[in-house]
Amino acid sequence: MPAPTLRVFVDFDSDTAFEINPLILGSATEGILGTNTLGSGTLPVEITDLVTQVSIRRGRNRITSKFEAGTANVVLYDQNGDWNPTNPAGAYYPNLVPLRQIIIYATYASQNYFLFSGFITNYDTGFRQGNDELSTVTLRCVDGFKLLAGSAIDTVAGSGVQLSGARVNAILDDIEWPISLRTIDAGDSTLQADPGTARTALEALFTVEQSEFGGIFIDANGKLDFVSRDNLIAAPAFPVYEFSDQGTDISYTNAVVALDDTTLINDVTITRLGGTAQNAFDQDSIDKFFLHSGTRSGILVQTNAEALDQAKGILATRKDPETRIDSIQLNLYDDANPNKPLAGVDIELLDGVTVTKTTPGSTSVVQSSLVNAIHHDITKSSWMTTLYTTEPLLAGFVLDSDVSGILGEDVLSY
Repeated sequence: MPAPTLRVFVDFDSDTAFEINPLILGSATEGILGTNTLGSGTLPVEITDLVTQVSIRRGRNRITSKFEAGTANVVLYDQNGDWNPTNPAGAYYPNLVPLRQIIIYATYASQNYFLFSGFITNYDTGFRQGNDELSTVTLRCVDGFKLLAGSAIDTVAGSGVQLSGARVNAILDDIEWPISLRTIDAGDSTLQADPGTARTALEALFTVEQSEFGGIFIDANGKLDFVSRDNLIAAPAFPVYEFSDQGTDISYTNAVVALDDTTLINDVTITRLGGTAQNAFDQDSIDKFFLHSGTRSGILVQTNAEALDQAKGILATRKDPETRIDSIQLNLYDDANPNKPLAGVDIELLDGVTVTKTTPGSTSVVQSSLVNAIHHDITKSSWMTTLYTTEPLLAGFVLDSDVSGILGEDVLSY
């Protein structure tokens, strides 16, 4: 089976970034290329034939870090100057302006998979020099986190005591984020009333994320996803794909295996808004590995008891270092196993995966983890996808799982 096919579209007629009616791949009513629009006006322009290189970066660096804005760089051939924003004779003049929507997706086995949906921020032109070089333009793109980071809020209407998912929706309602661009779990923690302070919508959402112990990111479809604590804990227990270098499952290359103190935390302090600091520590771990402290403050859980539960949960999961697999690489032009290119285009952030890596001495490392970041590097003749993985910051006992449901080994979460 051949490698996935890349396609790229630009919508020059989306009047504002918040008036998006995205084409929905796989939908019988909103997924018809040449019929459905990406924005509020004319049909989107396919630019696939001009594309020579694409790089996509989505996710976060470490499990303790916040998700960052997803980015994409799309390099186009531009021999006629059509993509030069200062060229009045260009085919797209005067529509080469910031925040035009771009959508990048792959077709594999007759199915379509989003890779990136966001907005063009820059048109960087590389003019031809000499006889052997081609003129190019690089479209520098960012996802909806940019819009959230630029939206100021204070009092959030309808944000009294409520579940974390309802709070996320209240914040998004406040800035008129489209309902069609949300995938929101109900959440597991009931939060105190929103503090009503001046901040950005993105800052307010990150406070909810930390309070819930969940995850917030922009998915490949351009939707804001909020994943609850329980669903986040359960994801590694039921992996969507399994990778191995032992001739079973899906093969990979360039696994990065590490054993260090990067994710070690043996002294945890959690302080809720209006509460007192709640601390949990493990003296044996401190004596063995020295002090590794972690703090969270200003979270919106209702009681000091829940703040202490969070501290104890982190401590139980992170007080001992573990051998981990930080990343693996997939060559999507390797079609020996058709599930490899499928996994490369189908996997989403915070999906659960299992990776088995053979190590010297006839041993192996088996890690069930979350996908923290996804990088695609695509040219006309190559497609490499790198998955960055780690175990959840907060683990829990998951029933019916042979990964996270082992009595006497796996810890209970709150």
